[in-house]
Amino acid sequence: MSPAIVDRIGFLLRDRQTPAGRATNALLYVLNTAFILLYILSTYEFPAPYPAVIWNLEVALAVVFLGEYVVRVESAPDRWAEITDPYTVVDLVAILPLFLFPGPGAVFLRGLYTLRIFRFLRLLVDEQQLFGKSLPIRTIRRTELSVTIFLIFFIATGFVYSAEVGANPEISNFGDAFYYTVIAVSTVGFGDIIPVTVLGRWITVIAVLVGFVLIPWQATRLREASTATGADCSRCGAAVSDDDRYCRQCGHTLVDVPAVESEPNVADRQR
Repeated sequence: MSPAIVDRIGFLLRDRQTPAGRATNALLYVLNTAFILLYILSTYEFPAPYPAVIWNLEVALAVVFLGEYVVRVESAPDRWAEITDPYTVVDLVAILPLFLFPGPGAVFLRGLYTLRIFRFLRLLVDEQQLFGKSLPIRTIRRTELSVTIFLIFFIATGFVYSAEVGANPEISNFGDAFYYTVIAVSTVGFGDIIPVTVLGRWITVIAVLVGFVLIPWQATRLREASTATGADCSRCGAAVSDDDRYCRQCGHTLVDVPAVESEPNVADRQR
C-alpha cells in the first residue's frame, strides 16, 4: 500500500468533520458492534456450521481492525504517541488473542474481546462529540456515568465467563455470566450463582471494588455539571454553582460576606 493511500485512510480515521470521515468512523463502530456480538454468540451452542461461520467472521473483522491499527500508527504525526495511546493499546490487546492463540483453546484470553467496547467510550466521552456534533457537558457526564456502569458489567462478564465456563455448571454462556455479574456488582446477592474458581472470585472482587470507586465519582461529576452556572473560581478555574459559597476544588471564598454592623452605643441611641 502506497504512503499516499495510507495517509488518506489515516485522515479518514481521524476526521470527524467531512461526510467521508464520519461515514468511515460510523462503519468502524458498526464493525466493532458486530465483533462484540459475534463473541457473545460464540458462547452459546449452535448446530453446525454456525460455529465455524461465527469464527470466520471474527477472524475477518480482527484482520480489519489490525489493518486499522497499522494505518493509524503509520499515518500518525507522532508514531510513538499513537502506539502508547491508551485507546490504541486497548484496541490492539482486544484482538491479539485471536492471532496469537487461535481456536477455542485460549478461552480466558477471549474475554479480552470485550475491551473493544472502549471504542464507544472514546467517541462519546473522550472526544465529546457524536459523529461531528459536539455534545453539551451535561450530556457527556450522563454518558460517562451510564457507560461506566455498562463497562463494568460487560467487561467483568467477559472475564467471569472465561474463568467459570467448563468449571461452573451454572455459567454456560455469556447471558448466565452477565446475570451473575449484575447481581454481584450491584450487591443484590441472590446466591443462586456463585463462582467456583479462584480466578472467578477475584474477578468479582475487582469488579465490585471498581464499581464502588468509579460510579460515585462519575455521579459526583454529573452533579457538578448539572449545578454549574458557567462561572469559574477566580483562583483555580473550577466550575462553580450559584449555591456554592466556597470553591469545592480549592476552598476559595466565592461570596463576599458583608461586614457585620456594630451595634450602636448608648450615646448614639440617646441622640
